[in-house]
Amino acid sequence: MSTVKKRIYELIYLLHRDVTEDETTKLQARISTIIGDFNGSALKEESWGKRRLAYEIKKGVNTYQKAVYMYVVYQTEPGAIEEVERILRLSDACIRFMHIRLDDFDPTSSSALGVTAEPETTEESAQ
Repeated sequence: MSTVKKRIYELIYLLHRDVTEDETTKLQARISTIIGDFNGSALKEESWGKRRLAYEIKKGVNTYQKAVYMYVVYQTEPGAIEEVERILRLSDACIRFMHIRLDDFDPTSSSALGVTAEPETTEESAQ
């Protein structure tokens, strides 16, 4: 019997700006259920709130200029990706999504990729 290696994935998905809190919660719960079905667990879940998009997104007959950004980092078997993406494609609330496989993940880091901001220098410390 072969075992499938669990990997860490980052998922960012955009929901249209008029989505209700109830719809957001249901979609988050559905994604968490799928991750659990593939022996995985969510490591980090965040809502980045409503933001203006860099460019308009057209989906169907609608054009979107703002969206609610959702961010999830989870560890699971690779087969979960197909199912999560299928659910997001079928969801009327989701307008875009992107998966990235992470090689290194530090849950205490403010950035998922572990990139830290450069420390601010003041004029006094620069002299």
